[in-house]
Amino acid sequence: MLKSLFNAISFQLFWFACVLGGDNWAVAAIVVYFVIHHLVFVQSSSEWWLILLFVALGVIVDGVLIFDGWLVMPPSIWTFPIPPPWLLGLWAGVGSLFLHCLSWGLDRPWLLSVLAAFFAPMSYFVGADFAEVSLGRSSIVTWALMAFIWFWVMQIGVFAAKLTLKHKGRRSHA
Repeated sequence: MLKSLFNAISFQLFWFACVLGGDNWAVAAIVVYFVIHHLVFVQSSSEWWLILLFVALGVIVDGVLIFDGWLVMPPSIWTFPIPPPWLLGLWAGVGSLFLHCLSWGLDRPWLLSVLAAFFAPMSYFVGADFAEVSLGRSSIVTWALMAFIWFWVMQIGVFAAKLTLKHKGRRSHA
């Protein structure tokens, strides 16, 4: 229980570091977060595949949202045609939650997805304000799209987390 709480709190601190620190602080925050995550939480190297899956999802999902004008990024030193490090770090961070503070959702994937459909768009809206990211469409339409996306992202995450646990022949280590 305390470990799951620490996982959730450390992710929230990581979220603030990435969103408020932007490109400049993101790399340091990513390194610190994942070193701590590895030392405290990771019990199998297969968890890193789950985290990398979420980085790939971030490249695809937020990459499309940025390319299509749903998210308008502020001027940055980041010139690559993929989302900036701070945003991809957040995706990796979400992937790091499934076997720990979100492990309860592995048995309740639809509840986890419904909650994500509500809270993930809120995270985007708050994060967009902090990170000076503009939303390229109306708030209601953007919220609806984000809710739809994150409902299904959670389903993918649950499926991948269950595969990760099955691969190791265990249930959970939350």
